[in-house]
Amino acid sequence: MKRSSRIIFVLAILVAVVLSFSMVNAQDEAVFAGGWPYSTPPTGHFNMFISGSIELKFWREIQQLPLATYVAETDTYDPLLATAWEASEDGQKFNVTLRDDAKWVNGDPFTAKDVWTTFMAYRLVNNAVWSYIDAVEVVSDTEVSFSVKTPTSLIIRQVLRKPMVDYATYGEFADKLQALIDEGKTEESEEWTALSEEFNNFRPAFVNATGPFYMDTDSISESCIELKKNENSFLADVVKFDKVLVYNGDVAELTPLVLNYEVDFLTHVFPAASVATFEGMGYDMIQAHGKDGIALYFNEAVAPLDQKAVRQAIAYIIDRDRVGEVALPGTTVGNKYVTGLADSITEVWVDVDKLNPYALDHEKAAELLEQSGMSKHDDGQWYLADGKQFTLSIQCPTTWSDGSTASMEMAQELTAFGIKTNVDGIDSTMRQTNINDGEFQIAISFFGSAQPHPMYAYETPLLLSNVNAPKGLSFPMVQETESCGTVDLNELLVESTAGWDVDAQKAAIEKIALTINETVPYLPIYAKNSKYISSRGLLTDWGTDDSLYLNSAGDDSYVVIKLLRGEIAPIAK
Repeated sequence: MKRSSRIIFVLAILVAVVLSFSMVNAQDEAVFAGGWPYSTPPTGHFNMFISGSIELKFWREIQQLPLATYVAETDTYDPLLATAWEASEDGQKFNVTLRDDAKWVNGDPFTAKDVWTTFMAYRLVNNAVWSYIDAVEVVSDTEVSFSVKTPTSLIIRQVLRKPMVDYATYGEFADKLQALIDEGKTEESEEWTALSEEFNNFRPAFVNATGPFYMDTDSISESCIELKKNENSFLADVVKFDKVLVYNGDVAELTPLVLNYEVDFLTHVFPAASVATFEGMGYDMIQAHGKDGIALYFNEAVAPLDQKAVRQAIAYIIDRDRVGEVALPGTTVGNKYVTGLADSITEVWVDVDKLNPYALDHEKAAELLEQSGMSKHDDGQWYLADGKQFTLSIQCPTTWSDGSTASMEMAQELTAFGIKTNVDGIDSTMRQTNINDGEFQIAISFFGSAQPHPMYAYETPLLLSNVNAPKGLSFPMVQETESCGTVDLNELLVESTAGWDVDAQKAAIEKIALTINETVPYLPIYAKNSKYISSRGLLTDWGTDDSLYLNSAGDDSYVVIKLLRGEIAPIAK
């Protein structure tokens, strides 16, 4: 064999060995796969504070870590980038201590300057945290202090649960904003407005990460994004996977991947038939503890819904358990308490013995309607005092399969009672607009919240869809009640979050709940105990600790926490 031929032969052997080694490594690579819809660049971008960013919902938190994670079972926060936090004795400062061994994927150390940068960026976009703080001070590389404008326990969550970004990427804007503040400029100034517009147009080249994974921008495609191992992360040796894949799309796009055993966790809500198929394939469905769901919103500008007795009567007529059973079998469940809160939240914050349960009671409903001036005629129908027939219309987006089924069931129940009721199907994009403009009698919308503090559950119905809407529910925030006397709900919402002592807030929350219970401006119908697809026990081992499943799958994702703790691992093939 000629020398040149021997060299070629040896090189070929080496190439084959390298390729073989690479293939083995690729096959041995531990991959965890999830999904979330996103837009590819240039529509999708990497400014995490601006609409259209490739944020990937909770998957962002395995890249850009927050200061702490939240554990619902104990209502506590576990350290992550922070090691400790506390309010000062006078309640005017919220001080946070940071870990000293965290690094970004670009090699920079994580410091208090990054925390300062994060919150300055949030100030540019008018984030709610700045309703409670008015300054952020870098005390040292590992210490940061927040000046408290409005003392409230909400600051703890508002500070600790935000993903941190870096000075290297966003520092220019933080510095410019600080300069404006030093000059005495405010949000109303031309300079501040110009800087906000500049920030809105800012498009970083990549997403810097402290977490055990980072986004490989070169891997972004219409179908998938690769989150690769960040070897600089202090959690790099803790996590049990080399890569996380986030598939793009909704139910239609991701169903084939589930059928091909290519996903490990999805929060997408699949049809009941599909769920049954997936369970038959061996997937484990993790059922959420529903903290939000569907309610009936009443328009009090429309008679006779302006009468408390009429709204109470409707609450006695509708069988919430039945509606929950049929809306989305196995997922939706009738709400027990009429407080505007999830049942589990009500039981923690409210003395439930003080509540009217509104158990199914047609005799009581008839009594209330008669008190309101109505009468039931020989044709079995209810009529108003002026002789007009009492009819109702329930407005519901046609694309909401569970909502549509629930609306039909409630319409049938009301009609059977003698109140002729139809379902008005609308485009989902018109739901909130119609509510805001008062273009409805009764509308299907949301109640509750996955956020741990009850105040958040009252924002959508009482504020967004009422006080802050042109018309909305037309529900007066000052109410005369039998249970609590004169109640100012605006004042109670402020009191419900005031101060650092959560126990002291319970009295305000209970008054709000009792007022909703008595006046029924909206009627919670059912909560969604959604079933989420997981490969637990099939492709992955999730450990034996089930306590984290009390967390939300999104806002305080148990999947994120379990991945970061190394509690989820691939099952050896």
